[in-house]
Amino acid sequence: MKSFAVKHRGLVKEDNQDLFFIKEFNDGSILLAVADGLGGMAGGKRAAEMAKESLDNFNPECQAVEAHIEELMQEANRRIMETVEKEPDLEGMGTTLTAAYVRNGIACWAHVGDSRLYLFRGDELRQITEDDTMAGFLLSEGQLTKEAARIHPGNKFVFQCIGGSGEFEADTGKFKVQAGDLLLFSTDGLHDEVPEEEIVSTLKSDNDLKEKLEALLSAALAAGGKDNIAVVVVEV
Repeated sequence: MKSFAVKHRGLVKEDNQDLFFIKEFNDGSILLAVADGLGGMAGGKRAAEMAKESLDNFNPECQAVEAHIEELMQEANRRIMETVEKEPDLEGMGTTLTAAYVRNGIACWAHVGDSRLYLFRGDELRQITEDDTMAGFLLSEGQLTKEAARIHPGNKFVFQCIGGSGEFEADTGKFKVQAGDLLLFSTDGLHDEVPEEEIVSTLKSDNDLKEKLEALLSAALAAGGKDNIAVVVVEV
């Protein structure tokens, strides 16, 4: 599997609280993730870093992969809340996290927040995760189209995250992958700024992974770059 990642602070914010994670294992399997820090500049970045650090403890020999990833997320949550107890000024710090482990044709994932995991197969882009936002809820209920949800003001209100209120329930799942599939992980600095049709057009191009991600980043910046951006893509 080939992977590539990019991140950028955007054109408005002074710091980048969005992170990506890629870890390859000896058997050819791979763990990938993106995280978007929330709750103030210093606190959000620290929360995202704690979530990223928790993934370093992933055990590729585990049997229940989704549950294992969720437990690592809960461990990050405990660390964040312990930090807030010691440093009350950081109250509200939190992070999204969307992670997947790919091995033997199966992608196992866990997710909380409004970062996303997509599957791109052929010419079709399928959003695997659902956003924990008001706009995401209205989309799931059929009250908004994807494009209407993208520009809806409710897409900025995250219901749950790692940290924050101290409690969350991750969404988890798994699906089969096949040769030629692309898995795309993104924070909202990409998918809230760039229409899905443009993402599809970029992924369909004959460019290599690096060029595709650079094109996606350029599109997000051209749209205003109002938020931090982190994007990961892996080709199965």
